[in-house]
Amino acid sequence: MSENNNAVNQQEEITKVNDELKELVDVDRRVIPKKEIIGYMLFDGSQSFNIDGHKELFNDSILKISLAKQSMYNAVAGVWDIIDDLLVASIVEKTRTRWGKFVPYIFMGGVPLAIFASVYWLMPLLFSPEHAADFDYLPKFITYAAVDMMLEFLGNFKSVAIGGYKSTITPYPSDRRRLLAISSYFSIIYGRIPDLVIEFMLDFIKNGIVTSAKGRTENEMIRRALMTVGPLTSITAGLIISWYATIAKERVHQKVEAPKIIESLKVVFTNRPVLIFMLSNALGCFGTGLSTNDYYRQVLNMTTFETIAGIPSFFFQPIGFSKYNLLASKFSTRSLFMISQVFAKSFYIPLWFYGRFLHTKDGKMFFQGRIPMLPVTAVWECIYATFWGVKSISGAEISNECNDYIEWKTGSRNEATLSLAGTFITKIPSRINGILQPRYKQIIDYDQTAYTEGREQPLKAQKWIFAMATIIPAVLVLTSMVPMFWYNIDKEKRDRMYRELNERRVKTAEIINKMNEEEA
Repeated sequence: MSENNNAVNQQEEITKVNDELKELVDVDRRVIPKKEIIGYMLFDGSQSFNIDGHKELFNDSILKISLAKQSMYNAVAGVWDIIDDLLVASIVEKTRTRWGKFVPYIFMGGVPLAIFASVYWLMPLLFSPEHAADFDYLPKFITYAAVDMMLEFLGNFKSVAIGGYKSTITPYPSDRRRLLAISSYFSIIYGRIPDLVIEFMLDFIKNGIVTSAKGRTENEMIRRALMTVGPLTSITAGLIISWYATIAKERVHQKVEAPKIIESLKVVFTNRPVLIFMLSNALGCFGTGLSTNDYYRQVLNMTTFETIAGIPSFFFQPIGFSKYNLLASKFSTRSLFMISQVFAKSFYIPLWFYGRFLHTKDGKMFFQGRIPMLPVTAVWECIYATFWGVKSISGAEISNECNDYIEWKTGSRNEATLSLAGTFITKIPSRINGILQPRYKQIIDYDQTAYTEGREQPLKAQKWIFAMATIIPAVLVLTSMVPMFWYNIDKEKRDRMYRELNERRVKTAEIINKMNEEEA
């Protein structure tokens, strides 16, 4: 009986909290029409509708760029990143068009970006078989660098535009969270299709389920698979993204006058929550360059291992997405972000101990076998899926919260500059990683062509690949959460901020509408 009373009291308390939140920030107002919601779902899913997760395999084993040259290029590309970041942010921040501040650049991230992405996947066709197999052929390396830099340049316009657009699509936090929940959950299924296709193709080829009637080798079949799926997915996603730009609307008005980039940088770097979040992101960007996908492919020789082990997690995935608005009514965005990050990654630590120190009857370590790793990986996938919704939405929302905090404090929005500052800070560790990661592979005796040519990685490489895919990223993620203890937007301040912002935005909209009427 007492348990029922407690449940009733808890539900009454949640209802009371939600009612108070409605009064403060109008969380139940919905201004995004159904057509745009559906369009945004396809648009959001199309951002991951690619096989970019297999670029490392492509560079190492198909395009065949030496590890030394990859390291050298990443150092040069780091300098280019700084230059094009400043250029892109300056252009976007000053943009004022009838379509909005960000929508024109979303279009640039569609078909134009897709064309260069297709060229990237088809690069081996530009060279003779002899030169294509030469790890040190200079014209091939120069072509690779030029195409990758152009992808980086157009990709920066796209990422800055999308980051800013998310915070302007609606002025109502709950409306935005609802959209993010729907689209993020849809993206899990839709955006995963290309990876599933290429993973099954690779596994079928590696295990002899698919063979070539023309006597092609495994290496040639893998090459054709990547060079077919890569361009097809890039063009498909590009067309959808460009189409969405034709119906996208920005509903949070910008100040009429465009801000100066130096003043915007000062604004960004003098706001505590923004600095703390950027520092946390920067720490989270340190990594080894080897992921669980590399472990499944290079050690277990089964690219679809995660997909198969993750089948039970399908039932857990909706939890975080469906409950996010309820959780947001009770907790700060910071709390949801930190908790979901920690729970999503910390299970990697016992997973590493399990795989590394337990042995099968034939003396192999558990991490080398599919059977002993299947149940624990399934458990890990269920835990990760449970928190995935909260993790993905809170990550986007805390970024939006930082944009809105600047507007609350200064009266102006600086989304492009905030994106510049955020990406600049995160790209420092990312570029350090890019320089060091090929070196790590050399140190651990990583064999670039082992997978495509049917060889096992050396035991030393296998041990390090497993560690770099599990315990090391877990420790790095936990470390990246430390600065968030100083992030000073709690639930009360967040709710007050949005109440006051809504009042200001109504007045700003009235001024802009009056100006438009006078011009007409």
